[in-house]
Amino acid sequence: MNNRGRYRINYAKAIETIVWLANQKPGIDIYHVVKVLFYADKKHLNRYARPILGDTYICANYGPLPSGIHDLITEDSWLSPDYLQIVADSVKIEKSPYIRITALREPNMEYFSGTDIDCLKESLEENGERSFEDLKEMTHNERCYLETDLNQPIDYALMVENDNPNREEILKKMSETSSYIVF
Repeated sequence: MNNRGRYRINYAKAIETIVWLANQKPGIDIYHVVKVLFYADKKHLNRYARPILGDTYICANYGPLPSGIHDLITEDSWLSPDYLQIVADSVKIEKSPYIRITALREPNMEYFSGTDIDCLKESLEENGERSFEDLKEMTHNERCYLETDLNQPIDYALMVENDNPNREEILKKMSETSSYIVF
């Protein structure tokens, strides 16, 4: 697609989402975090015409990757030192043999709507125990992944299901209600 639907990530909410997931599933690995969030965002977008976090999803080798969440967890040095400190104070990140996350505190639930939590819970329940290979296969068969070039941002409009009876209304609402969307 030539016109890419984009949002700006809310880093404070992203951190609370990582904390929430780590509380729900202590020791959750980074791959499950990013895939649970992808499917939660997709669910929320298809139901309520907005994502939960507004992260930029990249078409990566192992499927859609929320770049801001990934950068927070991997402690990317280009991020604000303030955000990195909040992450360090909020979760323990074990890096070996693979990245796993354990919460050090409870999440601030004021960042979430009821629908945010509903979609996060559903996605965690559906995907939290799936194998790496199952998640990889699932995400590699997503239309948004198939229609995006490798290492390029994924258009949020491609995450809206073609068979969603409210597809056109959702796309219209996305373009009208978000000051950050670019079409």
